[in-house]
Amino acid sequence: MKIHRETRIGGQRGKLVRDVLADAANSDSFYADLIDEHLLRAWWRKTIDELIETGKINRQNRGHALRAWATARKRDKIFGSRLPKIPDFAPQTRSLIEALLAHKLIQEGGHDADGRIVYRVTDNGHATGMKSLVPRMTRPAAEALLREALERVAKINRDGELLHYITEVRVFGSYLTDSDDLGDLDIAIKLERKRVKGDWVKAAGILADKSGKTLSFFQKLVFPETEVHRRIKNRLNRISLHETSELDQNPEMGGKIVYSFTPPVDQRVF
Repeated sequence: MKIHRETRIGGQRGKLVRDVLADAANSDSFYADLIDEHLLRAWWRKTIDELIETGKINRQNRGHALRAWATARKRDKIFGSRLPKIPDFAPQTRSLIEALLAHKLIQEGGHDADGRIVYRVTDNGHATGMKSLVPRMTRPAAEALLREALERVAKINRDGELLHYITEVRVFGSYLTDSDDLGDLDIAIKLERKRVKGDWVKAAGILADKSGKTLSFFQKLVFPETEVHRRIKNRLNRISLHETSELDQNPEMGGKIVYSFTPPVDQRVF
């Protein structure tokens, strides 16, 4: 299903719909209260921004205020400013569920022991939940974008400092159709760790330190993979980057190999 920021499904904007589907797809099933949470979170963001615009909350406190959304139902004030009454999201939730069912993005999966309806995300819903919401582009633009991305992939594989090789790139989604009206460029990559001399964690930390960024232990641990992703995307929101394992686990998503690489057998990284 084509979706963009101004798409309206069940009265809700495309981004909220996409985020609901992406969240719901993380588990085998979900209940209506998951949608209620997303509606609350969207209301909370809007409310905080309105309080900032009217000068009732300092903009510097925005991040802290937004993180408090989970306890929003228990609050009547934040930073001394009175909050408006939280709406009843039940009618909006019902409208969105009906629309998602009508578009076959979700389906009913029976009832649980408490009588609540269980919902599941369909294959089409999974695909919609993975979409980015950047402006659409023509096929020539998508082809140029893919060529440039593959050039960056080849450059990554030649970089002796990085700790991963990219052994495969697949393109999938709207790029494989005959349409000249495409959303984002869906790319899936397969990474292979280079063999390092000594401890991998230490090697990851050394590479992370070279970035000059202040990072936590976990951020340093995943930095080698994060850096590869960053270089491929090159700050381009039009590229939606995934792992080939996602396609392997969901064959209906398709995928065409457009790049493959065999690492040197004796490669070492110090």
